Amino acid sequence: MLLILIFACPVTAQSTESNQKSSGEGNSELYPWIGQYCMSFFTKTRSAKTVGKDHVSVSLKVQHFDWNLVRGADDKYHGRPSGQSKRQLSMVICTKYGWAEDHHLAIGVPYLFNDYNLTNPNDSQGLSNVFIFEKWNIIKETNNFPGIAFDFWYYLPNGDTDRKLGSDDSSYKITTEISKAWKDFSLHFNPGYTWSEDKDIEVSEINAALLLSTYPDLWPVIEYNYYQKESSGHRHDLVPGFIWKFKKGWSFKAGVPVNLDSTFTDRDRIGIVLKIFRRW
Repeated sequence: MLLILIFACPVTAQSTESNQKSSGEGNSELYPWIGQYCMSFFTKTRSAKTVGKDHVSVSLKVQHFDWNLVRGADDKYHGRPSGQSKRQLSMVICTKYGWAEDHHLAIGVPYLFNDYNLTNPNDSQGLSNVFIFEKWNIIKETNNFPGIAFDFWYYLPNGDTDRKLGSDDSSYKITTEISKAWKDFSLHFNPGYTWSEDKDIEVSEINAALLLSTYPDLWPVIEYNYYQKESSGHRHDLVPGFIWKFKKGWSFKAGVPVNLDSTFTDRDRIGIVLKIFRRW
């Protein structure tokens, strides 16, 4: 399906552009709002945009998790016993470099702080699985056709399963970004698939976002995330928030992940995620 999409999209885009030029509606200039959105949003969703040839960006994402509910034998969630808690603080630094037109390479370094006050306490901290990925904006957005990009990820096996600091197995991931902008808003859709060679674990994701660009420097955003891990469960999250472009090349993002539904053992109803971004 991925190969079909790769080869079919350029043909469709060429046909769309030909129809646009032959329609007599005017010139072929792009609307000023085409491509006017960020590369990533709060937790998972990304756009088809790349950082730009010879440009570099750095972002820091901080997210807090509080799994204050646990699933019981009745398949319902209950509060943890008095005095028990399970929390985690995640910090991820991600650097992107535009090595070619419509391509960039990225490396992400996650660092976790665990605070598990359970029967088996866990206050470990350290690096989780470092990841690298290549992004290719294979189809440029036009007035009538969305932009499409593909990401190819590799997660290093540097985690520590016993200390709950990621996995000690390597894994791979393929994602697609589809983005389309209109005058006052843009839509973004990301299906993704992850697999591990050693333990044969599969993860399916669907991420999406609606960005409102009515104001030039403050953009309200609603992000949706679906995550399903084989033999473990699934979850649906909604993340309302905003993006503040407070200075040229800078942005600040703040969102509130709200869990709508989950079948995992532990559940966090609400959390917080913050991101600071800089592009040169």
